[in-house]
Formats: sequence, structure tokens, C-alpha cells
Amino acid sequence: MSQPAGPGAHDPSVGALDALALVAASELANFARLADDAAHAPELRTRIALSRMAAGELASLEAVETHAHALGAGAEDFDDSIWTFRELLSEFDARLVPRDWWERLVKTYIGYGIVLDLQREIVNGLTGQTREVAAVPLADNGHGDFVVATLEPVISAEPQVAARLALWGRRVVGEGLGITARLLAVHPGLATLAAGPGWTVEQVTALTGRLTGEHARRMKRLNLTA
Repeated sequence: MSQPAGPGAHDPSVGALDALALVAASELANFARLADDAAHAPELRTRIALSRMAAGELASLEAVETHAHALGAGAEDFDDSIWTFRELLSEFDARLVPRDWWERLVKTYIGYGIVLDLQREIVNGLTGQTREVAAVPLADNGHGDFVVATLEPVISAEPQVAARLALWGRRVVGEGLGITARLLAVHPGLATLAAGPGWTVEQVTALTGRLTGEHARRMKRLNLTA
């Protein structure tokens, strides 16, 4: 990835608005994904748990939009920015169609986990109230613990399922890293926030390494080979 150039590439306000739009788009995407997972859940209590998580994803959306408008983003322009990010995340969904309930859980846990980690790296580059507002939707919603508790007995009891899910998890992370690379390439302001002003290829490589490390941690929690 080459170093970005051009007007606005290092403008903090541009990066901040892009970050807020990404967070808003991810909230919408996570809501849709968790609601879809809930609709496919094999048990009522699982459906209720995932539905509650889905509803929680929208809790901070208004605050994110309000702050973006306070920074000078017009309502229509900010909606367009959200839609741009939403299209990228929808592409990720389209590339990964789970074959069963277990693959569906792994996809959400691993795939959106990578996007969540990227957002946290980006938000760490923000300051003041913008950082505070953007960080709220990125808090742990309990989904990871839920997935681990649900899959752990299945993976322990069925080695063939474990092997298949490990392979699926590697495919998911590959697609997830591809999406994060595109996000940073298309929106250099986000790369500046995540890797620092005047970032280098080495800094972006280090960022990718941190994302990969978090993926390995998630796979380890499931006792799957990363």
C-alpha cells in the first residue's frame, strides 16, 4: 500500500467524519447480521439473545450522527458516506455464504470482529469528544462470549466440525483483511488515524499484524487453528 497524497489526506476533520461514518455503517451492518443470525437460530433463547444484541447495535447511532453534524457534515453527505461504507461491508457478506448455523456464528464472530478491531485502531487516533462518541458503539456487547459458549461443546465433541470451522475461519479472516485493506486504501484519512500521520508501509504492516493477532486470539478461544 502506497502512502496517500492529495488534498485532505491529512485533514483531521476529514478523517474524523470518515471514522464516524464507518462506525455508523458498521452499527447498521452488525444490526442486520445479528438480526439475520437470530432469524436462523435453532432455539428460542438463542434467538432472543441475538435479537437483543441486534437492537443494542443501534443504541448509539443517533449520537454518532448528531456529532458528525456538529462537526459540519450535512445530513445528506453523511448519509452518502455511511452508504459507501455499507456497500463495502455488504460485499464482505456476499462473499461469505455460510452453509449451516455453526459457520454463520463463526462468520459473525471472526469477520465482524476484524472490522471491529480496525475501527478501534482508527478511533484510537481520534481526540476529544469525537473519540468518546465513536468509542461507545465499539464496546463489547457479549457476542464473543456467546459464540464461544455455544460452539465450544460442539467443537470439543465433533473433530470433523472443528476442522471444517477452522478452515472456514481462515477463509473469513482472509476476506476480512481484504475489506480492511480496501477501507484504508480508499479512505486515506482512516489510515492516518490508524497508523499515524505520514504513515509508512511498515506501520500499515504492523497494523495488519495486530489485526491478525486479534484474529488468532479469537480462534484460540474456540480451540480452532488460526
